[in-house]
Amino acid sequence: MSKEPIYSIKVSDMERRIIIKSLTLLKDRQIQENKKYDFIDDLILKACDASPVKCKRGYEER
Repeated sequence: MSKEPIYSIKVSDMERRIIIKSLTLLKDRQIQENKKYDFIDDLILKACDASPVKCKRGYEER
């Protein structure tokens, strides 16, 4: 069995907040539809706990 790849994305603080808000809305919809949502909680926690990346040159690369 092979390991799944791990992905890392760079997002601004605003983009991170949008991702968290979107996941929260998705979780709320899942709850209303009586569907599983625990995997969404895991993603929300990962997004909330993500640490910022230090830039070496004083600006962010895109």
